[in-house]
Amino acid sequence: MSRFLPSVAPEIRSGHAADLKAVKAALPYLWPHDDAGMRFRVVMSVCILLLTAILNALLPVLFAIAIDRLAPAETSLLVTAPIGVLLAYGFIFWVSRSLNELRWILFGPIEQRVRRRLGLAVFDHLHTLSLRYHLSRRTGMLSRIQERGLEATAELLFNLVFVIAPLVTEIVIITAVVLGKFELHYAAIMAVTLSLFLFAVIYGSELLRRYQRPAVIKAAVAHGKAIDSLLNYETVKYFGNEEYVSRRYDGELSEAERLTVRSLIFRSLLGVAQMTVLGLGAGGIVLLGGMDVASGAMTVGAFVLINTYLLQLVRPLERLGNLYRSIKQALIDLEQMTAIFEEQPEVIDIPGAEALAAGPGAIRFENVSFAYDPRRPILKNISFEVAAGQKLALVGPSGGGKTTAGRLLFRFYDPVEGSVEIDGMDVRTATQASVRAAIGVVPQDTVLFNENIRENISFGRPGVSQEDIEGAARLAQIFDLVQSLPDGFDTIVGERGLKLSGGEKQRVAIARAVLKQPRIFLFDEATSALDSHTEQAIQQSLTDVSLGSTTVVIAHRLSTVVDADQILFIENGEILERGSHLQLLGKGGAYATLWERQQRAVERGSGGTEDSADDGDTPYSIPA
Repeated sequence: MSRFLPSVAPEIRSGHAADLKAVKAALPYLWPHDDAGMRFRVVMSVCILLLTAILNALLPVLFAIAIDRLAPAETSLLVTAPIGVLLAYGFIFWVSRSLNELRWILFGPIEQRVRRRLGLAVFDHLHTLSLRYHLSRRTGMLSRIQERGLEATAELLFNLVFVIAPLVTEIVIITAVVLGKFELHYAAIMAVTLSLFLFAVIYGSELLRRYQRPAVIKAAVAHGKAIDSLLNYETVKYFGNEEYVSRRYDGELSEAERLTVRSLIFRSLLGVAQMTVLGLGAGGIVLLGGMDVASGAMTVGAFVLINTYLLQLVRPLERLGNLYRSIKQALIDLEQMTAIFEEQPEVIDIPGAEALAAGPGAIRFENVSFAYDPRRPILKNISFEVAAGQKLALVGPSGGGKTTAGRLLFRFYDPVEGSVEIDGMDVRTATQASVRAAIGVVPQDTVLFNENIRENISFGRPGVSQEDIEGAARLAQIFDLVQSLPDGFDTIVGERGLKLSGGEKQRVAIARAVLKQPRIFLFDEATSALDSHTEQAIQQSLTDVSLGSTTVVIAHRLSTVVDADQILFIENGEILERGSHLQLLGKGGAYATLWERQQRAVERGSGGTEDSADDGDTPYSIPA
């Protein structure tokens, strides 16, 4: 057992601090200031539990009195006191057990309300965190941490309030009775036994915690990799790597197994040490009690009482040992979940931030620089303006910073230097909600909810009528497809929309953005997965829809932006060229070179990026 013991003190100290921090984070949800009803339930639950503990502690006293009254020397009292004592014993037994069962009426709503409030708090906080956090997270690992954290909260609530608190009350009452009724050495034996047992539980469990935490973390990592692989099912199949992902998952599970088994071995050794302490204490009390009964110094009822109290303490203490270990395990899970609250959003509303002022949607970037990592600048002092109602196109090679400019406009990030303005207002001084409400985005990689088509389109403006949804679907050239499906707008699109083709998903995303009715449209390769015929139809629809709205288009395919009022050619985070399509062709620079290259690809019939067809072979697809 010594191999488990080295270098533990720092772990224990940090463990206590982490426990307190986790409990402190969860406490407001157990005692909410805005829910008097729940606080009343908590108080009533504690009162009932304390009353139950008092009755449980008094039951052995009544039983001992009844035994002494029923002894042969007291047979004359058979008809009076013993019957009354036995009736009182039976009544108190019934009341204590009934109260014990009635606690569920109070505890059930408390547990469910705590789970609901805390789960919602985590959910809401995750949605406040910045894009950088979500780009680096593992969804499966995050969901497991949240799930286990909520289970741990319910378990902690039950164990601390409904098990440990009554047990402590019983111990206090029993100790008082033993001190008042028995010789001091009995109380001393019980006190030493309890002290040694609690020391073994607390200190041993702190040692155990050192091995439980890495096991829990490794299990969460394994779960995250499993979910990640399932989310990327098609990629696994494309490369025939089922065996590889299985080996990778099994490797994580194997390490989690090793760490868990190691903690279970230590847990068993710890349990043996605890039971040894209880066995020695119980043996000492029974031996001394038997000797006192034989010598006449103790009545049979008193001997029964001291042994009943011992058993009444031993059974809960055995459970307390398991409970303490479970509580420490739950605290580890709770600690990981509450650690999410320590993650702070990168982009926040400044004090006194106001809603974005009403306006037509003019955009201005002034000397904007930005870097995800200071060692690698993405945008370098770029400036441009887009008048309200105009169309701006950002073109250039991949990695030049086009999408980053769109993210700064949407305020996923704030510039390192310079400012981004909408209708003359720096977006950093406006609330994030108002900025994002003003912009409708259709991203290149469209991901849909695993809901029906109606829900996915109406997500752009929840609560709209079916007529509005159908109108948006027509503008996005997807109405005919939806009508051809057996379930129409009730068709479930599957996980991340995988039952639709790439082009169909983009058309749903376009309909969703149209329904939002923003003052600014941001299209990040919004038609890249469409065939040329459908693309032209949607481009015309988007032109019609965006009349009166400012439009920013991020594109690789230059044929989609020839009608833009202003085109910026961005490379390596700098604006190399700017102007209209004809102006840029006349300059004969980078834009003209890229245009000629794409036109030659079309003339050769290679298609290139120009004819990326939507093949329509997904479960719900029809030819465009």
